[in-house]
Amino acid sequence: MVSCAEAIDRLITVDVSGRGVIGKLYQAARALSSRPLVLTASEGLQRSLSNKKAVFIATGWPDRTAVDLTIAETDGPSGAAVLARTLDRAFGVVPVLLTEEQLVPALSEVVGSAGLKVLACESLLRTWESKGPIHGATVLPFPISVLEAQREAKRLFELYSPGAVIAIEKGGMNESGFIYSCRGEDMTNTTGKADQLVIEARGRGIFTLGIGDGGNEIGMGVIRKEAEEILVHGIGSSVPGGFAPSVPTDALLVAAVSNWGAYGVAACLAVLLHDRGVFHNEGVEQRVLESCSHAGFIDGVTGYVEGSVDGIPIDVHLALVRILESLVKQALGKSRS
Repeated sequence: MVSCAEAIDRLITVDVSGRGVIGKLYQAARALSSRPLVLTASEGLQRSLSNKKAVFIATGWPDRTAVDLTIAETDGPSGAAVLARTLDRAFGVVPVLLTEEQLVPALSEVVGSAGLKVLACESLLRTWESKGPIHGATVLPFPISVLEAQREAKRLFELYSPGAVIAIEKGGMNESGFIYSCRGEDMTNTTGKADQLVIEARGRGIFTLGIGDGGNEIGMGVIRKEAEEILVHGIGSSVPGGFAPSVPTDALLVAAVSNWGAYGVAACLAVLLHDRGVFHNEGVEQRVLESCSHAGFIDGVTGYVEGSVDGIPIDVHLALVRILESLVKQALGKSRS
Protein backbone atom coordinates (compact mmCIF):
# COMPACT_ATOMS: atom_id res chain seq x y z
CA MET A 1 0.00 0.00 0.00
CA VAL A 2 2.78 2.44 0.87
CA SER A 3 4.57 1.90 -2.44
CA CYS A 4 1.34 2.48 -4.36
CA ALA A 5 0.66 5.65 -2.37
CA GLU A 6 4.20 6.85 -3.07
CA ALA A 7 3.54 6.39 -6.79
CA ILE A 8 0.29 8.35 -6.51
CA ASP A 9 2.08 11.14 -4.62
CA ARG A 10 4.70 11.38 -7.37
CA LEU A 11 2.14 11.33 -10.13
CA ILE A 12 -0.14 14.07 -8.78
CA THR A 13 2.82 16.36 -8.05
CA VAL A 14 4.34 16.33 -11.54
CA ASP A 15 4.76 20.02 -12.41
CA VAL A 16 3.13 19.80 -15.84
CA SER A 17 2.31 23.53 -15.93
CA GLY A 18 5.85 24.54 -14.92
CA ARG A 19 4.77 26.83 -12.07
CA GLY A 20 7.79 25.81 -10.03
CA VAL A 21 6.11 25.74 -6.61
CA ILE A 22 4.70 22.25 -6.16
CA GLY A 23 8.07 20.63 -5.46
CA LYS A 24 8.80 23.05 -2.62
CA LEU A 25 5.31 22.75 -1.14
CA TYR A 26 5.48 18.97 -1.28
CA GLN A 27 8.90 18.83 0.36
CA ALA A 28 7.70 21.06 3.19
CA ALA A 29 4.57 18.99 3.77
CA ARG A 30 6.34 15.65 3.44
CA ALA A 31 9.00 16.73 5.95
CA LEU A 32 6.24 16.59 8.56
CA SER A 33 5.12 13.07 7.59
CA SER A 34 6.89 9.74 7.32
CA ARG A 35 4.17 8.48 4.98
CA PRO A 36 2.92 9.54 1.55
CA LEU A 37 0.60 12.53 1.85
CA VAL A 38 -2.20 10.85 -0.08
CA LEU A 39 -2.08 7.86 2.27
CA THR A 40 -2.28 10.03 5.39
CA ALA A 41 -5.26 11.87 3.91
CA SER A 42 -7.04 8.69 2.80
CA GLU A 43 -6.51 6.82 6.06
CA GLY A 44 -7.79 9.84 7.95
CA LEU A 45 -10.97 9.84 5.87
CA GLN A 46 -11.35 6.08 6.28
CA ARG A 47 -11.15 6.35 10.07
CA SER A 48 -13.45 9.36 10.32
CA LEU A 49 -16.18 8.43 7.82
CA SER A 50 -16.63 4.67 8.27
CA ASN A 51 -19.53 5.12 10.72
CA LYS A 52 -20.79 8.58 9.76
CA LYS A 53 -23.61 9.85 7.58
CA ALA A 54 -22.22 13.09 6.14
CA VAL A 55 -19.07 14.85 4.96
CA PHE A 56 -18.50 18.56 4.30
CA ILE A 57 -16.57 19.63 1.18
CA ALA A 58 -15.76 23.32 0.70
CA THR A 59 -14.59 24.59 -2.68
CA GLY A 60 -14.90 27.41 -5.19
CA TRP A 61 -12.40 30.14 -5.98
CA PRO A 62 -14.08 33.33 -7.23
CA ASP A 63 -11.67 34.95 -9.67
CA ARG A 64 -11.65 38.22 -11.61
CA THR A 65 -14.23 39.41 -9.09
CA ALA A 66 -13.66 43.04 -10.10
CA VAL A 67 -15.29 42.03 -13.37
CA ASP A 68 -18.11 39.80 -12.10
CA LEU A 69 -18.71 37.77 -8.93
CA THR A 70 -19.90 34.72 -10.88
CA ILE A 71 -16.46 34.18 -12.45
CA ALA A 72 -14.72 31.25 -10.76
CA GLU A 73 -12.07 28.63 -11.55
CA THR A 74 -12.45 25.09 -12.89
CA ASP A 75 -9.86 23.87 -10.38
CA GLY A 76 -11.68 22.82 -7.22
CA PRO A 77 -15.27 22.19 -8.38
CA SER A 78 -14.44 19.13 -10.48
CA GLY A 79 -12.20 17.72 -7.75
CA ALA A 80 -14.92 18.34 -5.17
CA ALA A 81 -17.47 16.56 -7.35
CA VAL A 82 -15.19 13.54 -7.76
CA LEU A 83 -14.54 13.47 -4.01
CA ALA A 84 -18.27 13.62 -3.34
CA ARG A 85 -18.80 10.66 -5.67
CA THR A 86 -15.89 8.75 -4.15
CA LEU A 87 -16.95 9.21 -0.53
CA ASP A 88 -20.55 8.27 -1.35
CA ARG A 89 -19.31 5.05 -2.96
CA ALA A 90 -16.70 4.31 -0.30
CA PHE A 91 -18.62 5.02 2.88
CA GLY A 92 -22.22 5.78 1.96
CA VAL A 93 -21.95 9.30 3.38
CA VAL A 94 -23.98 12.16 1.93
CA PRO A 95 -21.75 14.97 0.66
CA VAL A 96 -22.61 18.53 1.68
CA LEU A 97 -20.76 20.93 -0.61
CA LEU A 98 -20.27 24.55 0.39
CA THR A 99 -19.39 27.49 -1.81
CA GLU A 100 -20.21 31.16 -2.42
CA GLU A 101 -23.91 31.86 -2.92
CA GLN A 102 -23.56 32.96 -6.54
CA LEU A 103 -21.67 29.77 -7.42
CA VAL A 104 -24.25 27.34 -6.03
CA PRO A 105 -26.05 26.75 -9.38
CA ALA A 106 -22.80 26.14 -11.30
CA LEU A 107 -21.33 23.81 -8.67
CA SER A 108 -24.64 21.93 -8.46
CA GLU A 109 -24.40 21.21 -12.19
CA VAL A 110 -20.86 19.85 -11.82
CA VAL A 111 -21.78 17.65 -8.84
CA GLY A 112 -24.73 16.27 -10.79
CA SER A 113 -22.41 15.36 -13.66
CA ALA A 114 -20.49 13.07 -11.28
CA GLY A 115 -23.63 10.95 -10.88
CA LEU A 116 -25.08 12.35 -7.67
CA LYS A 117 -28.61 13.70 -7.38
CA VAL A 118 -28.37 17.27 -6.10
CA LEU A 119 -31.14 17.83 -3.58
CA ALA A 120 -32.42 20.56 -1.32
CA CYS A 121 -31.17 20.38 2.25
CA GLU A 122 -34.45 18.97 3.62
CA SER A 123 -34.64 16.30 0.92
CA LEU A 124 -31.04 15.27 1.49
CA LEU A 125 -31.78 14.49 5.13
CA ARG A 126 -34.58 12.17 4.03
CA THR A 127 -32.24 10.08 1.89
CA TRP A 128 -31.01 8.43 5.08
CA GLU A 129 -34.45 6.85 5.49
CA SER A 130 -35.13 6.03 1.84
CA LYS A 131 -36.15 2.43 1.13
CA GLY A 132 -34.78 2.67 -2.41
CA PRO A 133 -31.21 3.59 -3.34
CA ILE A 134 -30.59 7.29 -3.90
CA HIS A 135 -27.15 8.82 -4.04
CA GLY A 136 -27.73 12.42 -3.08
CA ALA A 137 -25.71 15.52 -2.34
CA THR A 138 -26.53 19.11 -1.59
CA VAL A 139 -24.77 22.35 -2.49
CA LEU A 140 -25.19 25.17 0.00
CA PRO A 141 -24.06 28.80 0.17
CA PHE A 142 -21.47 29.65 2.80
CA PRO A 143 -21.13 33.21 4.15
CA ILE A 144 -18.43 35.73 3.38
CA SER A 145 -18.79 37.47 6.75
CA VAL A 146 -16.68 35.80 9.45
CA LEU A 147 -19.37 36.16 12.11
CA GLU A 148 -22.06 34.76 9.82
CA ALA A 149 -19.70 31.95 8.81
CA GLN A 150 -19.14 31.05 12.46
CA ARG A 151 -22.88 30.88 13.09
CA GLU A 152 -23.55 28.90 9.91
CA ALA A 153 -20.76 26.44 10.71
CA LYS A 154 -22.28 25.68 14.11
CA ARG A 155 -25.75 25.28 12.59
CA LEU A 156 -24.53 22.91 9.88
CA PHE A 157 -22.55 20.77 12.33
CA GLU A 158 -25.61 20.38 14.53
CA LEU A 159 -27.79 19.52 11.53
CA TYR A 160 -25.52 17.02 9.76
CA SER A 161 -22.92 15.90 12.35
CA PRO A 162 -20.27 15.33 9.64
CA GLY A 163 -17.41 12.90 10.06
CA ALA A 164 -14.90 15.07 8.20
CA VAL A 165 -14.37 18.48 6.63
CA ILE A 166 -12.46 18.82 3.35
CA ALA A 167 -11.38 22.08 1.73
CA ILE A 168 -10.15 21.84 -1.86
CA GLU A 169 -8.73 24.85 -3.69
CA LYS A 170 -10.32 27.21 -1.19
CA GLY A 171 -8.70 30.47 -0.17
CA GLY A 172 -7.65 30.63 3.48
CA MET A 173 -7.39 33.56 5.88
CA ASN A 174 -4.04 34.88 7.10
CA GLU A 175 -3.36 35.89 10.70
CA SER A 176 -5.17 39.19 10.11
CA GLY A 177 -8.21 37.57 8.53
CA PHE A 178 -7.38 38.47 4.92
CA ILE A 179 -7.45 36.15 1.90
CA TYR A 180 -5.10 36.69 -1.04
CA SER A 181 -4.81 35.21 -4.51
CA CYS A 182 -1.50 33.96 -5.91
CA ARG A 183 -1.35 37.24 -7.81
CA GLY A 184 -1.47 39.19 -4.54
CA GLU A 185 -5.09 40.35 -4.94
CA ASP A 186 -7.16 40.87 -1.80
CA MET A 187 -10.04 38.38 -2.12
CA THR A 188 -11.34 38.78 1.44
CA ASN A 189 -14.63 40.43 0.56
CA THR A 190 -15.58 37.95 -2.15
CA THR A 191 -14.53 34.60 -0.64
CA GLY A 192 -16.60 32.46 1.73
CA LYS A 193 -14.89 31.97 5.09
CA ALA A 194 -14.68 28.18 4.96
CA ASP A 195 -11.85 28.42 7.53
CA GLN A 196 -14.65 28.55 10.10
CA LEU A 197 -15.73 25.05 9.12
CA VAL A 198 -12.20 23.82 9.83
CA ILE A 199 -12.01 25.71 13.12
CA GLU A 200 -15.39 24.32 14.24
CA ALA A 201 -14.41 20.79 13.21
CA ARG A 202 -11.09 20.87 15.03
CA GLY A 203 -12.83 22.17 18.14
CA ARG A 204 -15.11 19.11 17.99
CA GLY A 205 -12.29 16.64 17.29
CA ILE A 206 -13.47 16.05 13.71
CA PHE A 207 -10.94 15.19 10.99
CA THR A 208 -10.01 17.99 8.57
CA LEU A 209 -8.20 17.80 5.22
CA GLY A 210 -6.87 20.65 3.11
CA ILE A 211 -6.01 20.19 -0.58
CA GLY A 212 -4.15 22.90 -2.49
CA ASP A 213 -1.56 23.65 -5.13
CA GLY A 214 -0.31 27.21 -4.63
CA GLY A 215 0.31 27.89 -0.94
CA ASN A 216 -2.65 30.18 -0.24
CA GLU A 217 -5.35 27.54 0.23
CA ILE A 218 -6.98 26.31 3.43
CA GLY A 219 -4.69 23.70 4.98
CA MET A 220 -1.43 25.46 4.11
CA GLY A 221 -1.30 26.72 7.69
CA VAL A 222 0.43 23.40 8.36
CA ILE A 223 3.45 24.69 6.40
CA ARG A 224 2.76 28.40 6.77
CA LYS A 225 6.38 29.59 6.86
CA GLU A 226 7.40 27.71 3.72
CA ALA A 227 4.18 28.64 1.88
CA GLU A 228 4.70 32.31 2.72
CA GLU A 229 8.23 32.26 1.32
CA ILE A 230 6.96 30.74 -1.92
CA LEU A 231 4.11 33.24 -2.24
CA VAL A 232 6.25 36.29 -1.45
CA HIS A 233 8.81 35.18 -4.02
CA GLY A 234 6.13 34.70 -6.68
CA ILE A 235 4.20 37.88 -5.95
CA GLY A 236 7.29 40.01 -5.37
CA SER A 237 6.06 41.75 -2.23
CA SER A 238 4.68 41.06 1.23
CA VAL A 239 1.65 42.16 3.25
CA PRO A 240 0.91 42.41 6.99
CA GLY A 241 -0.22 39.02 8.24
CA GLY A 242 1.25 37.34 5.17
CA PHE A 243 -0.23 35.82 2.04
CA ALA A 244 -0.29 32.30 3.49
CA PRO A 245 -3.27 31.01 5.53
CA SER A 246 -2.88 30.62 9.27
CA VAL A 247 -5.48 27.90 10.00
CA PRO A 248 -4.01 24.37 9.84
CA THR A 249 -5.82 21.15 8.99
CA ASP A 250 -5.19 17.68 10.41
CA ALA A 251 -3.88 16.53 7.04
CA LEU A 252 -2.53 18.51 4.10
CA LEU A 253 -2.38 17.19 0.56
CA VAL A 254 -0.52 19.24 -2.04
CA ALA A 255 -0.78 18.54 -5.76
CA ALA A 256 0.29 20.18 -9.00
CA VAL A 257 -3.42 20.82 -9.61
CA SER A 258 -5.80 20.72 -6.65
CA ASN A 259 -8.22 18.51 -8.58
CA TRP A 260 -5.41 15.98 -8.91
CA GLY A 261 -5.18 15.81 -5.13
CA ALA A 262 -8.82 14.74 -5.05
CA TYR A 263 -8.17 12.11 -7.73
CA GLY A 264 -5.20 10.84 -5.73
CA VAL A 265 -7.39 10.39 -2.65
CA ALA A 266 -9.99 8.56 -4.75
CA ALA A 267 -7.35 6.18 -6.13
CA CYS A 268 -5.78 5.57 -2.73
CA LEU A 269 -9.16 4.85 -1.10
CA ALA A 270 -9.98 2.37 -3.86
CA VAL A 271 -6.83 0.43 -2.97
CA LEU A 272 -7.34 0.74 0.79
CA LEU A 273 -10.91 -0.54 0.51
CA HIS A 274 -10.12 -3.15 -2.20
CA ASP A 275 -12.84 -1.68 -4.39
CA ARG A 276 -12.06 -0.44 -7.90
CA GLY A 277 -15.50 1.15 -8.12
CA VAL A 278 -14.50 3.78 -5.55
CA PHE A 279 -12.24 5.41 -8.15
CA HIS A 280 -13.75 7.21 -11.11
CA ASN A 281 -12.71 6.74 -14.74
CA GLU A 282 -11.94 8.60 -17.92
CA GLY A 283 -15.61 8.84 -18.89
CA VAL A 284 -16.62 10.41 -15.58
CA GLU A 285 -13.64 12.76 -15.72
CA GLN A 286 -14.56 14.00 -19.18
CA ARG A 287 -18.18 14.49 -18.16
CA VAL A 288 -17.22 16.44 -15.04
CA LEU A 289 -14.72 18.71 -16.82
CA GLU A 290 -17.14 19.39 -19.66
CA SER A 291 -19.85 20.23 -17.13
CA CYS A 292 -17.49 22.79 -15.57
CA SER A 293 -17.28 24.47 -18.95
CA HIS A 294 -21.04 24.25 -19.49
CA ALA A 295 -21.62 25.76 -16.05
CA GLY A 296 -19.38 28.72 -16.91
CA PHE A 297 -16.29 28.04 -14.79
CA ILE A 298 -13.08 29.41 -16.33
CA ASP A 299 -9.57 28.07 -16.58
CA GLY A 300 -7.83 30.24 -13.97
CA VAL A 301 -4.70 30.55 -16.13
CA THR A 302 -6.09 31.07 -19.63
CA GLY A 303 -9.36 32.77 -18.67
CA TYR A 304 -11.26 30.67 -21.22
CA VAL A 305 -14.46 28.75 -20.52
CA GLU A 306 -13.27 25.32 -21.59
CA GLY A 307 -12.44 21.89 -20.21
CA SER A 308 -8.85 22.78 -19.34
CA VAL A 309 -7.70 23.41 -15.76
CA ASP A 310 -4.79 25.62 -14.70
CA GLY A 311 -3.71 25.99 -18.31
CA ILE A 312 -3.49 22.22 -18.78
CA PRO A 313 -5.58 20.75 -21.64
CA ILE A 314 -8.37 18.28 -20.93
CA ASP A 315 -6.51 15.37 -22.57
CA VAL A 316 -3.76 15.64 -19.94
CA HIS A 317 -6.29 15.34 -17.11
CA LEU A 318 -7.87 12.36 -18.83
CA ALA A 319 -4.44 10.74 -19.18
CA LEU A 320 -3.73 11.27 -15.49
CA VAL A 321 -6.97 9.51 -14.58
CA ARG A 322 -6.08 6.60 -16.89
CA ILE A 323 -2.68 6.22 -15.22
CA LEU A 324 -4.21 6.37 -11.74
CA GLU A 325 -6.76 3.78 -12.80
CA SER A 326 -3.92 1.52 -13.95
CA LEU A 327 -2.16 1.94 -10.60
CA VAL A 328 -5.36 0.96 -8.80
CA LYS A 329 -5.86 -2.13 -10.98
CA GLN A 330 -2.27 -3.20 -10.53
CA ALA A 331 -2.33 -2.72 -6.75
CA LEU A 332 -5.60 -4.64 -6.38
CA GLY A 333 -4.33 -7.39 -8.66
CA LYS A 334 -1.25 -7.85 -6.46
CA SER A 335 -3.38 -7.91 -3.30
CA ARG A 336 -5.40 -10.83 -4.71
CA SER A 337 -2.39 -12.86 -5.87
